[in-house]
Amino acid sequence: MGSIEKRGKGSFRLSVVTGYDSKGKAVRERRNIKVKNKTLARQELAKFEAEILSGDYTRPTYTRLEDFYKEWTKKFAEDHFSPRTLREYINIIEKRILPQYGHLKLAEIKPMHIVDFIDGLNRGEKRLDGKEDPLSPSTIRNCYKAFNSLLSVATDFGLIKNNPAKNIKLPSPTRKKSVAYTKDTIDKMISSISEEPYIKQVMFWIAFVTGCREGELVALEDKHILEKKGAIRFEQSLTQLSGGELKIKSIKNGMDGTVAIPNELLKMILKIKSERKREYIMLRDRWYDPDRIFLFSDEEGKPMRPDSVSQWWSRFRKRNDIGEIRFHDLRHYSVTYLIQQNVPTKSISQRVRHRKIGTTMDIYGHHIEEVDQVAAGHFDVFFQQKNS
Repeated sequence: MGSIEKRGKGSFRLSVVTGYDSKGKAVRERRNIKVKNKTLARQELAKFEAEILSGDYTRPTYTRLEDFYKEWTKKFAEDHFSPRTLREYINIIEKRILPQYGHLKLAEIKPMHIVDFIDGLNRGEKRLDGKEDPLSPSTIRNCYKAFNSLLSVATDFGLIKNNPAKNIKLPSPTRKKSVAYTKDTIDKMISSISEEPYIKQVMFWIAFVTGCREGELVALEDKHILEKKGAIRFEQSLTQLSGGELKIKSIKNGMDGTVAIPNELLKMILKIKSERKREYIMLRDRWYDPDRIFLFSDEEGKPMRPDSVSQWWSRFRKRNDIGEIRFHDLRHYSVTYLIQQNVPTKSISQRVRHRKIGTTMDIYGHHIEEVDQVAAGHFDVFFQQKNS
């Protein structure tokens, strides 16, 4: 049952009884509206009643965005984001979002606020370094993701009915410059890596053969080496917290999987696995983690940091004049090599644990097209026979 109260010129308050308390007093939901006349107010009242009866109504919250940000951090973000992503989002929220929108109540934030925010970033108005150029599409997307996370969680917590950041269109992402794949570069890397310490050689070959990431590589334990299957199981990654502590987390996008490896590489890995187990037995009381034997660790079982892999690789490629190839680029070299060997794209996608085959197509489509052109050339023989 609803009623209308005139509050002023063109202003009305809608009231709908939703039940009664223990003393028999009516419990009401109210909404202030601005319409021209009472007839239009009755129409709005009918909509308001239908919204409440259908269960779609969410009581407006008077929580400001800057206050909810503290709750978002404690009750959601710390458990759902990697330390690196969390630091990036906090920096964006505190330096870009709260100064402009922190004073607003959650219910006051509209899609147009998000559009204006993105537009300002796109025109370079919100740069923090004083430059006038627009921010890159990827940076703008990260800013949007941080804002969207705040409002999405507020929706999930029942503080607002709808997320105003949902369905906002963003600038098209810039395609990353593809890694210059050449056989000469691969040959030079393979020749140079043979001069490195044995454990570094194994790290290189695992990354090149499986396409794993740095964090996944240093998170490998003895249990992940499947000797009978001749494969490696990737199910976790290692990250370093701001205080220096190492933390095990799930694989990116939750895409764990098993990757087959050559028998010679398996032998190399088993040699390291045997050494780690021997060290574990000798130093069990002083072992870094009694429940884990990491393959790439120090003499007390503490695993290598992901960034230490990149640092070693940087020194290695400079010593051997290999060029601007990151350790992560071995993942791209692995995929490109398999494409040129005519391995089916679906198999490659599964091997590098992309969630969708479309991801593989988007990143490596130009290489796939090149191989496809070579494949088309094989049919020339039939047309040559026809012409002859």
